[in-house]
Amino acid sequence: TVRIAHRRPRLADATLAAYHGRLQRALDELLKIMPDNKPRLKLQRIIKRFRQNLFVFLTDRAVSPTNNGSEQALRPCVIFRKVTNGFRSVWGADLYADVRSVLETARRRGLGILQALR
Repeated sequence: TVRIAHRRPRLADATLAAYHGRLQRALDELLKIMPDNKPRLKLQRIIKRFRQNLFVFLTDRAVSPTNNGSEQALRPCVIFRKVTNGFRSVWGADLYADVRSVLETARRRGLGILQALR
């Protein structure tokens, strides 16, 4: 999938659809295997549950093939947590997460902070 992602801008929609079908069939074959322990069973359940989200970048060119944007959005939170040694209360952590979520969404949509908070 990484090779496909690198070539995606140059590939036709029909080619991406063919790759998507091939990956879905390969996943079907893998999911037929019966897990022999709890961690593998858990992984199989998760893959089945979120299967429709695994290869979206092949059917929607607006979706990034990587999670780099999400990782970058989390970075300020990780730095804040490390610098402050975490939060003293659950409500403080929840409040910080809510505020960061609103601000990051506003940034991605090109909105000003005050406009987003309103």
